[in-house]
Amino acid sequence: MASVLSLKDSSRELLVEILGALNPYYTDVSEKWREQIATEFGFGRRELGALERLNLNTANSFFTHGDLPGFFENVDYFGMRLAKLQVDTRAVARSLEMYQELCEPYLSGLFGTRLKEVIATLDVLKSATFVTVSGAYFDAKTREFATLLRVLDAELSSGEIGKMFEKVLEITSANFGASMAAILLRPADSDIFKLECSLGIEGLISDETEFELGKGFCGSILASGEPEMILDAGSDPRILHHEIKERATSLWGVPLKSGNRVIGAMVLGFARPYEWLPNERDLMRAIADRTVMAIERAQLTEELRTREARIAELSAHLLAVQEDERKRISRELHDETGQSLMVIRLYLGMLEAQLTGRTAKAKIRETVSVVDRTIEGIRRIIARLSPLVLQELGLVAAIRKEAKDLAKATGVKVRVAINEDVGRLSPEIEAAVYRVVQESLHNVAKHAQAKTVSVQMSRNEGTVYLTIEDDGVGMPTKVNSPRSHSFGLAGIKERVASLDGEVRIHSEKGKGTRLEIMVPALQYQEAMSQSA
Repeated sequence: MASVLSLKDSSRELLVEILGALNPYYTDVSEKWREQIATEFGFGRRELGALERLNLNTANSFFTHGDLPGFFENVDYFGMRLAKLQVDTRAVARSLEMYQELCEPYLSGLFGTRLKEVIATLDVLKSATFVTVSGAYFDAKTREFATLLRVLDAELSSGEIGKMFEKVLEITSANFGASMAAILLRPADSDIFKLECSLGIEGLISDETEFELGKGFCGSILASGEPEMILDAGSDPRILHHEIKERATSLWGVPLKSGNRVIGAMVLGFARPYEWLPNERDLMRAIADRTVMAIERAQLTEELRTREARIAELSAHLLAVQEDERKRISRELHDETGQSLMVIRLYLGMLEAQLTGRTAKAKIRETVSVVDRTIEGIRRIIARLSPLVLQELGLVAAIRKEAKDLAKATGVKVRVAINEDVGRLSPEIEAAVYRVVQESLHNVAKHAQAKTVSVQMSRNEGTVYLTIEDDGVGMPTKVNSPRSHSFGLAGIKERVASLDGEVRIHSEKGKGTRLEIMVPALQYQEAMSQSA
């Protein structure tokens, strides 16, 4: 160890001489030291016991046997204990200084003219001791941080909350040397707690065992919301399970608290008597707090998944309702408005035949022309609402008609390539694919400034692949982002998602846009047989 190496051979020999000379006075010095250190810092039994193991009387028991490494191993161990007791290092330095000061009156009579050399040598030992203690403090804090980082990694890397619990218990048990561990959780709106995950107690307690609030060791922690410890499990009446008394001597428990509500507890069991130190208790509470955060995050994630699923269901339902409403409106326009206009046109034709005046006939012809334009407009509206060609002739014919209408209205050249093996699909899928093509061609006409567009569709086993590509200006980057306000594109994604399909978009500024759609290929006959 570095502290041992810092002591020269000559210093070691002098230290053995000094420590041996002080041997008759250690009892008196130690008693005065305890009184002063307790008065100055208010330390209790455990803190005083650990500090005393760093003093010159302890060093003497090692140095007289030539065991310098043993002394510094002892300092390292009790330095770690002092760190867990949360004793400030300044108090450690003061303790070492105080003990040496109490020894100096005796050293003056023992060494006379050599006193200065003796004090300097003891200062070297004091410095080496404090350096070792500081290293132990650093190691303790490093171990604590490493444990919390491993717990955090377990939270982030575990896909399921159950797997996360297992990893947390493994990490916590290994850190403290526990032989058994458990996490208990409280179901919502209940005062009953159940074993959620365990380690080392398999077969001792059933997963269905219920723990009542306020009863037993776990129930006591859950009721008080405070950490608790048992040093002798065999004689403690709060241990309700005999099997636990046989396996564990000491038990530690901390609550899992979400705000002011106790949602569970974490318990560790030890095969030997083990009294936790303040730092160990705080570390366990920190692990419990991280576990609660993971539980809350998992619950929030599950709630979000449920909401997303519900929104997806609602969206699919709204799309279906919208499609039905379009069909209803198109039927009414076709059956009522369209037929009424045809009757009006017929009556106008009959009226024109009966009139002889040139002016009156001209007015009738103008009115017939208006009626014809109105009928043509209604037919276009009907086609966009619920195209009869889709229902009567199928998806391929409907897509070709959309392409022809785009070319006629805008002059954009549209190439349609649809493999023969696509066939007829279920009405839902055909309607969705048609709407995607319709919306995409509408976007091309409105935004793309394209000269040509290609629509390709094929089928591979159970999937239909649709690709719509243009040579236009491309889409702005923000349009393809999750927070984009491009409702047309959002509608396409929502419609395809309702069919468990997938949408991919490739676009570069000035290089056009490529939209790829993949949806399940449920055939028309399959859909009809499933609905029958």
